[in-house]
Amino acid sequence: MMSTIDPNAELFDDGSSIPSGPPPSSPPPTLDENNTPVGGGGGGGTLHLSVTDPQQIGEGRNAHTFYRIDVRPNQYADTIASVRRRYSDFRWLFQRLHEERPGAIIPIIPHTKAFQIEKRLSEELIEERRVSCETFLRRVQIHPELEGAPSISAFFSPDAEVFEQAKKDHPETEGFISEDGTTSSAKEKVKHFFVKAGIKAKVARGVDLEETPDAAQVDEVEQYLSALETHVKALAKATLYLVDVSKETSTNMHELGQTLFGLHQTYDPDTTTPDDNDSSSSSSNNSNAKSKNPSLKTISNIFASLSAINKVKYDDNYAKVSKPIIDIQDNIKAARLALKRRKDHAITYNTFLQQIKNRQAALEKLNHKNATSPQATTENQI
Repeated sequence: MMSTIDPNAELFDDGSSIPSGPPPSSPPPTLDENNTPVGGGGGGGTLHLSVTDPQQIGEGRNAHTFYRIDVRPNQYADTIASVRRRYSDFRWLFQRLHEERPGAIIPIIPHTKAFQIEKRLSEELIEERRVSCETFLRRVQIHPELEGAPSISAFFSPDAEVFEQAKKDHPETEGFISEDGTTSSAKEKVKHFFVKAGIKAKVARGVDLEETPDAAQVDEVEQYLSALETHVKALAKATLYLVDVSKETSTNMHELGQTLFGLHQTYDPDTTTPDDNDSSSSSSNNSNAKSKNPSLKTISNIFASLSAINKVKYDDNYAKVSKPIIDIQDNIKAARLALKRRKDHAITYNTFLQQIKNRQAALEKLNHKNATSPQATTENQI
């Protein structure tokens, strides 16, 4: 259905080229007594991952696409493990990594929503998702903070039951589950909600929360990201527009060439013959004019060639200009999402802290009430 990846996609000749994925691995990794690769997290024993061979399963609204994930010791070695996963499985892994490693910068999976079946099963969207998922896995693989995450082990497990159980235990859309993993009662849910709302209100009023030792550094990172995002947005607006001009020009020339070719098939002055009533001199003038002016078919072919040239120019500019800028924008989104998750956990921590203070105050009030009750006074007198 779709072509596999270019085996030379990760190779580059000099330092001026920037590869889209991680560098190719060298020698096979060292294995421990359990045949588990030693290394990872950006080390020299990194395995080579590829997402290929999308296959459609089912029909109609139940149709979905499975992608094959191959694991190799290095780029040209034989496959040592292979699993098939849906696009939603990659999204599940993305969400679980945020839950398991709060505050870590998780690589973004660019998500294109497709509500229509025709678009969801189109080769263009399937290939776009394949490339996005492959890039996501390769970046997760070399991320030092994500090493050893339970969701990664479940995702790559060749045992389908293990992975399905992991998804069942941690569904992508969950109800209210406490941060410690236990389900609270309805009364506790309401209490937690109002206490957390109170904490958020304090934050909105500028009240400082219980800070961590690196709070000042986090504020500096947030300010840096804001400034960087402003500059990147301005840069992207200008450069992406210039790159898209080549695509629009290619499309317009292609449509114009198609229109001229259709007109050529319907009517082309070069294919008509002069009327018999025309004089020989006018026939000679017409033939001379035709020899000087190109036919509609020739003009149509010229526009087709110009369209192809602009398409090649657009592809080249997109790979060299647009793609790096889009990657930077995705990295900024990932960093902002990590900061947001960190703040959410800070609010949750302060929520539980406030609940403890409320319970301590209620306990002290109860102890004071018991101490001043008539029964307690009588007992003290005795």
